[in-house]
Amino acid sequence: MNSKEKALLHRGMDMVRARKFEPALEAFDKIIAADPDIPEAWNNRGVALYSLGRLDDALESYERSLALDGENMDALRNKAFLLRSQRRLDEALAAYDTVLQKGGDGYDLESTAVVLTGLGRLEEALNCLYLAREQLSFERLEEEIAAVKELMEQRGIPVPERAPQGKV
Repeated sequence: MNSKEKALLHRGMDMVRARKFEPALEAFDKIIAADPDIPEAWNNRGVALYSLGRLDDALESYERSLALDGENMDALRNKAFLLRSQRRLDEALAAYDTVLQKGGDGYDLESTAVVLTGLGRLEEALNCLYLAREQLSFERLEEEIAAVKELMEQRGIPVPERAPQGKV
């Protein structure tokens, strides 16, 4: 990526932060027109498109970013979040599993737990939340753990107090 493309990429990202999504999209499209092989431009284009409610186009942009750089954690996370927001939970779980395999963090574990809860896989969700709690210290994690435990109790599922060591 040359310095002009890098500057335009940063300008587009600033526009996204300022919630100016149409101009941001134009900036990312200019970069892509000049060089279609820049994964960051495709990922950020996806962010702008998502914010504009163009979810199918956003997903295509994330996929293009990942085709260029399969290790792009931002694009993986964005794809997973988009799929989760569309309630495409099996696909979202596959994306979050990839994120975790590539070194995801406590936030990714928490997001995975949300998807697993949506799928009714409460024991796995609870394990993810326990592992997330080892990395993050948020009151909301305690609330999420309590909510999943309550669901498990309502369904007659035994509630473990701790996750198996290092297991998702």
